Amino acid sequence: MAIIGRERANKIAAPYYDWRASRRTRSFLDNLPKSDLRVNLGCGYRPVKGWINVDRARAEEVQVVWDLTTGLPFPDSSCSAIFSEHVIEHVTKEDAIKLIRECYRVLQNDGVLRMSTPDAELFLRSYGGDRTFLAHPGFSQAIDTPVDRVNYMMREYSQHLWSYDEELLTLMFRQAGFKTVVRQRFGVSLHPHMNNMDFRDREFESLYLEGIKSSN
Repeated sequence: MAIIGRERANKIAAPYYDWRASRRTRSFLDNLPKSDLRVNLGCGYRPVKGWINVDRARAEEVQVVWDLTTGLPFPDSSCSAIFSEHVIEHVTKEDAIKLIRECYRVLQNDGVLRMSTPDAELFLRSYGGDRTFLAHPGFSQAIDTPVDRVNYMMREYSQHLWSYDEELLTLMFRQAGFKTVVRQRFGVSLHPHMNNMDFRDREFESLYLEGIKSSN
């Protein structure tokens, strides 16, 4: 009897697990309320209890297994809060623009989109200055010179596809339709359910931005 390796076995089984995840996702979406949804986009290993956790991973805590580059599977004006922590840098700029527009579409009036991402300005100002920040103990990767730190932020082993500062991300929010865009501090949100949601280990390097969908 032939014995197949784990990698080949996983490849053979993948379509079944994809089908099962898709079926579970569709069943969940079909039974959602029509408004006041709170969505955690790209939750990764940090699903939040009481929220709709969306990610490509087929983890049990992920209720909606979804590719964020294909749009969002929620009706217009159905969400009161969208939280997305260190996700936008993992897609192309073009897909990020589409994702923010989708967030605007599914937000109800007065709904809030909160996004965080590595703050490119912080890294580049430090590189052009005293470089103290680039040696922050919160970074996990060892570096040979300060430019390595900048490369990790921009590339992250080929996982990061674009970098953002406040100017660019604010522009993208406004182009999506948000009239009110606010730079926020760690743990502070315009939506009460998004206060203290941010991951503490990412505070020192992050840009936090929120947009409010207004009715006029």
